[in-house]
Amino acid sequence: MGRRSKQKSCFACAEAKRRCDKRQPSCSRCVEKGVDCAYPAASGPECPQARMTGAAAIPDVGFGDAWTSPVMNNTFGPIPQAEVPLDNVLFDSDFATSLISISSLSSAPSYGAFSSHPAAAGQLSASFGDLSWFLQPQAWTVPPPSVFSSFLRGLEDWLFRFVRDGHNPFIHRHLYSGTGFPQCLQDAYSAIAIWAVTSPENEHIVDQISSDLVSKLLEYQHTAGPMGFSFITTREHLVRTQSLLIHLLLALFSASINRRARAESLVNILRDWASQLWQSATHDATLAPPMLTVPSIAGDTNARDVDPVPRLYQAFVLSESIRRTWLLCSIATGVYGSLKGGWSETCGGDVHITTHTDLWAAPSSARWEAIARHTDPLFIYSLRGQTLVERGVRAAQVDEFARHLFTLMWGLEKVETWIVRTGDAVSITY
Repeated sequence: MGRRSKQKSCFACAEAKRRCDKRQPSCSRCVEKGVDCAYPAASGPECPQARMTGAAAIPDVGFGDAWTSPVMNNTFGPIPQAEVPLDNVLFDSDFATSLISISSLSSAPSYGAFSSHPAAAGQLSASFGDLSWFLQPQAWTVPPPSVFSSFLRGLEDWLFRFVRDGHNPFIHRHLYSGTGFPQCLQDAYSAIAIWAVTSPENEHIVDQISSDLVSKLLEYQHTAGPMGFSFITTREHLVRTQSLLIHLLLALFSASINRRARAESLVNILRDWASQLWQSATHDATLAPPMLTVPSIAGDTNARDVDPVPRLYQAFVLSESIRRTWLLCSIATGVYGSLKGGWSETCGGDVHITTHTDLWAAPSSARWEAIARHTDPLFIYSLRGQTLVERGVRAAQVDEFARHLFTLMWGLEKVETWIVRTGDAVSITY
């Protein structure tokens, strides 16, 4: 028997005489250089944990580099050992195959442009009788760094668009058209404009201005009354939540360590405000549902004199803005936690959004009515976006906000496949 090599580094690092961090399946240096990473044959059986996750925990990714970081390792860290070696059960391919052989996968639904099998579409099996749903590789998949980087670039573009156009995919063009921007949203607008011209020379000034604007916003926190009822309106809840969301997006993903540290301490406040916003909207909808239907009694002259459509359109603008703001608060802070490597944040749940692009983009209540009367609004839970593909909905029919969320949920490649296969010219690149 020949002598086994004691080499632990990968071949590329050994040849270059560089230190190797021995990450699996590729070390950081090979990933950075874009070269194949191969290790000498192991002296014993390969560890299932190393094959699945590597030996190291998730690295702490700096958020100054969050826009350009080439890699965030898809690792969960060592899996604690139980009394029974569960890792051998979970990751043993023969055992998994034996379970799959007794599963009923033949009745799996079609997934349109992606695949006829849900696993190939990036989803877990939805068929009854499948006893191995939790063993599929997709159950352990973490979005790659390119997905996070693309998502953050999109948010950055939306903030700049708000400054340039006065609206973006989560702040509707007519949300504040009647009253003008409230002061705290004007401050958030100013914060974006200032952030756009930040340089190493003026960074300390920008930090101070940002801190002062956030402190000013926090001074307007309300005190909950008896039984938890709020003294501010749902619209005021929305204004302050959107304002704080903008400040935190600027700070959490900035290059300034001080700003990121201060913003981290405000994440829970943002989530509380988003929760209170949703509770307020739910309370309004329960106690005073908008009875805004088109008059149907021909003899009712008073009813005919009142056109309910403009009010109904404003109700749509407000409710859809609430839904999108709530989702962004949950998702953006979740992305931050994922990039940082904590993985300690819980999912805030899912809500319906209107995904038909023409309804959010309608320039007037009359245009909105004409579209709404003859078009499916594609009103779905954001996590059920795959149903749009199943129904044959074209990517261009779906709102930019929803498409951007789908890149995070499905992956860039699947969304791009959907766009190309439906013959659309929309872009998911920012």
